[in-house]
Order: sequence, then structure tokens, then C-alpha cells
Amino acid sequence: MVGGADAEARGRPALAAGCRVVDIGLGDLTVGSWSQHFQRYFQADLPILADTTVALPALLDACQRLAGSAPAPSSTAQRERRLAQRAALHRAERENWLAEARADGNWDGKPMSPARLCYETFQAIRDKDWVLTANTVEDWARKFWEFDQPYRHAGKALGTATQIGISLGVALGYRGSGKLVVDLQPDGDLLFDAGALWTAAYHRIPLLCVMYNNRSYYNDWDHQINVARHRGRDESMAYLGMEIANPEPDFAGLARSLGWYAEGPIESGNDVQAAVRRAIRVIEEEGRPALVDTITTQEA
Repeated sequence: MVGGADAEARGRPALAAGCRVVDIGLGDLTVGSWSQHFQRYFQADLPILADTTVALPALLDACQRLAGSAPAPSSTAQRERRLAQRAALHRAERENWLAEARADGNWDGKPMSPARLCYETFQAIRDKDWVLTANTVEDWARKFWEFDQPYRHAGKALGTATQIGISLGVALGYRGSGKLVVDLQPDGDLLFDAGALWTAAYHRIPLLCVMYNNRSYYNDWDHQINVARHRGRDESMAYLGMEIANPEPDFAGLARSLGWYAEGPIESGNDVQAAVRRAIRVIEEEGRPALVDTITTQEA
């Protein structure tokens, strides 16, 4: 939530005076030592440590009971106006994000932008009962995907070498539920535990893995560029130990060798939807995991 002058400067209504902020989730359990992990905390009057898939439906039910306890007509009209206002702001925000992403010269490029990857993937899965596992691709998934249920996102990864394991656990938990579990899988993370692909195939864990493959450990690469600039050193050497290229791993070939259905590499956003739909068909008809290797630019 955003309040005060900052909210008004960004074209959003400030929180009303005396409004209380409640934070519900498990974020406090992930606090680590990485200096840039959390940046600035927001203030909450009531922090609640809880599983949102349980807490949010219970909160919604409680609010609906309170709202249904004979509210005055004027209160109902006021609430409807607020809902309409927030919905309009939300639509405008999404439109701005999409315009921003399309203005990027890599939207139609090869490789595609990370934003284009997220947009096209969602178009392919939006009619499914989907669950996103860990990575949100620099939050582009949060901007383009419609998170209309508490279970839509199982939470972010805990750092490199954790995402494929988390994703397999989520997919195993939802196996047989009819839900499509989607992993926007970074290339560097998968290289730390490529054997997990065999585990998924052996146990027939129905996971859709769409690679967020920028052929680098770019988070650290960007950090090394900034450090080089600060210290007056040669920026061109920042790639050392950071690039995942020369040679580029064939993730689709690796996945196929370990029992997955796989396609790629795919560099054009125009080809993503069809490939993801083919992968979904394999998951639904055969109950085995599927991977689509999609190549993006490094910068989000």
C-alpha cells in the first residue's frame, strides 16, 4: 500500500487518515543477510504471519459477513464507488505497464524481452487453473498475470539453486488437482541442480517449465559492472564467471535426455504461445513434465 505524498505524486489516492495497514504472509520467514534483499520495509499496524491461501479466504469471508449485516444504502453506494475507482486505477496501471513493455526495443526482437516472455506465457495459460511457483521475472509476471486467487503464487525463490526444487515440490503437492503449475525457470538456477529434471520425469511430476534464459547470472553480472565503475576498473571484464555461453547449454536437449517433453531454444516472442500450448497438451494428456526453452535479453 502507498500512502501520503508519495501516493499522490504517483497518481494514486493516499490512505485515509487513521487507516490501519495489515500485512499478511510468510515474508518474515525469508529475511536473509543479502544486503539488497529487502531494501526498505513498509510499516504495518498489524503484521500477521500466515499462509495466505488459508488466511485470505477466511478474511474475505469475514468481510462479506460484516458487509452483509444490513449496511446502510449510502454505505453500499459509497463502497461501490470505491470499488469502481480502484478497478479503474488498476486497469490504467496495467495499460501503462504494457505500453512501457512494448516501447522496449526488444519486445519484437530476438532474443525477446523478459516482459514479452511473461506476456506471451500468460496468454497461453490464462484459461487454465494455474499456479506460478517461484520466479516472477523482475515482477513482469505480477504486472501481466491476473492473480485472482490466493493460491496463484506459491512465493518467490530463496536464491540461486532453490527454484527448481521449490517448483517440483509445488507441482508434486498439486499433482492430481487439475491445476497447471508453471515455473518461469532461470537458466543459472537450473544448472545448479539439473538432476532435478530426472527426478521430475521419474516421479511423473506434471510441471510446466518455461525457461527465463538470459544466458547469464545477470544479477551478479550487473553488480560487477557497477562495482567496476565505482572502482575505475575495466567493465568489459565483468562477464567473467557470469556468462552462461560459449557454449550455450541446450536446456531442451538436456530435458529430453532426462525424460521430459521439451522445445527450444525460442528467441522470438511470436513463437512462445504455440510452444507453451503444445507443452501443456503433453502435461494434460500424458501427465509428464514439459519444458520450453525461451531466450531473453539480459536486462529486464
